[in-house]
Amino acid sequence: MKKSKVTKNNGITLIALVITIIILLILAGVTIAILTGENGILTKATESKEQTEIGEEKEAIGIAYNGVKIDNEGKGVSATDLQTELRNNGYNATVVDNGNGKLLVEFESGREYIIDNNGNITIGDNTGETIVEGVKIPEGFHHVEGTTITGGLVISDEEGDDLNNSADGNQYVWIPVDGILGEDGKTVQNAVDGEIILGRYVFDSNGDIDISLTPTTLGEELKIVSTDSYGFTETSTGNGNTVAKDIEGFIESVRQNGGYYIARFEASQNTETNKAESKYDKTVWNNITQPDASIACQDLCTGTNSDLMNSYAWDTAILFIQKYSGDEDYSRQFRLQSTLANTGKATDGTKYDVKSNIYDMAGNCREWTTESCTSTYNPCTFRGGTCGDSTSSSYYTCNRILCNISDSSKYTSFRSILYL
Repeated sequence: MKKSKVTKNNGITLIALVITIIILLILAGVTIAILTGENGILTKATESKEQTEIGEEKEAIGIAYNGVKIDNEGKGVSATDLQTELRNNGYNATVVDNGNGKLLVEFESGREYIIDNNGNITIGDNTGETIVEGVKIPEGFHHVEGTTITGGLVISDEEGDDLNNSADGNQYVWIPVDGILGEDGKTVQNAVDGEIILGRYVFDSNGDIDISLTPTTLGEELKIVSTDSYGFTETSTGNGNTVAKDIEGFIESVRQNGGYYIARFEASQNTETNKAESKYDKTVWNNITQPDASIACQDLCTGTNSDLMNSYAWDTAILFIQKYSGDEDYSRQFRLQSTLANTGKATDGTKYDVKSNIYDMAGNCREWTTESCTSTYNPCTFRGGTCGDSTSSSYYTCNRILCNISDSSKYTSFRSILYL
């Protein structure tokens, strides 16, 4: 009887197959990381290519700039001349005047460069923002020609707009800031000495900062007089009223960007969106409560934060106006026109309330803010002068008046702020 021959199966087991697959996956992961990771071969190659292109573009700007300067016998280089020279040299670049002796150059690659009047070239932030006198212009806005930081730098969301608002754009004014109260050694005394320090201030009868009543840091409670039973706060929690949507974000933006924008005019109403506008000679948006005013100021434009005026923004704007407008007691101005007017227009022929290109902080309507009062029944705060006040006892630019959450009147309006 023959014995049957047993054939041995040398195939791999399931466990071995799984182990092999795991090893292959690990190797694939390592290979991908080597190629595409933060320090990978492909990433480094891309970065190297980009740096080479940046170097070439900066060199092209330098050659074109020096060429124009030689042709102009050492005189200034205009945006038009530089753009023409770059295109003659084979680069389809766009050049615009960024103000303060600086030109902004944008290549087809999307990269932006800034060249100053000494020929120094820096890379732009490529966020869609341009820079005028060191101030970022938000995406979708344009610098209004002829306006400067110290005179009140104006921006508009309509290109070609002017100080007469002839293009009917929404206009805002830049408030430059020299520091934050309580940070980097900045004190109330710095503000007294003329620096524009972000803070909340109490002003005396001469229009000067009252050091004894002004908080020394941002978060402190403020009282108009030391015997007041009610205080005023600007925090992320209110007392029944609507607070700033992100007061910490606003402060951080001011810290990073050196300022913020306030609406040039008291609010008018966009009837399609029910949002606040900032336009000249429009019917002022009054008879509105503080919560509704807050809603109307939020989400006004893409890529830029907007909100109802807060107390930091209001008081620091007073410092800016008093420093640069020549009106050193603007904080104590009141009732600069005696009848309710369209925004930015005194109907009775009396003088306009316009300082540093900002209208009506001391006149026309008093204005809602996000500041909270500790009063249970009157947690809202409005600021500024009003045409409805016939005495000199209240409603100064700097005054804080507490109100109920349901209050509204024809003498009460508001304005928005923008921050980057």
